[in-house]
Amino acid sequence: MYFQLKRDKFITIGIVEPEGLPLDLSFLRGAVIKTSIAPMVFTTNANSQESLPDFSGGSIPVMSQRFLTLLMRAGVDNLQTFPIVIKSEIDGTKWDGFFAVNILGLIQCADLAASDYSEIFHGLYDFDVLAIDTSKTNDMLFFRLQESPSTIIMHKSIGKYLMENDPNQMLTGWDIEEIVQ
Repeated sequence: MYFQLKRDKFITIGIVEPEGLPLDLSFLRGAVIKTSIAPMVFTTNANSQESLPDFSGGSIPVMSQRFLTLLMRAGVDNLQTFPIVIKSEIDGTKWDGFFAVNILGLIQCADLAASDYSEIFHGLYDFDVLAIDTSKTNDMLFFRLQESPSTIIMHKSIGKYLMENDPNQMLTGWDIEEIVQ
């Protein structure tokens, strides 16, 4: 069973990727990034008194070290990580211990007949209700959906591991959404 990993909609702290990144730099392709990347500085609307979320989705997912560590302990082994700095636009505070994450693996497994969606471009979709064909996932634990590359899919075992190893719910910023299977 799989779920969609999403940003927690109740988190009001935003993390914004830097502008002016090279055009050939894509975290949405599911392929190894070979481009040399200078340390990236992301920005946030948080101030020094606030804690940043451990997960922030988007075209470049941002994860804390503790979120990444739990994913890897759960068996996720297809991540390429780049250390980043997050800087407050409010008071200039800087946070480290966060990473831009490239998820290796773009899998075509959407079941369009069982999904509710709008076609954005040929072969790219915006799903209101996502259904996947699990026989096409190659038993991957964590991947991007080829039909909607901004969609991150994780196996139930990963979500279970995250919850069991965060009993006090200290990991913030993430949520899951059910997928029809």
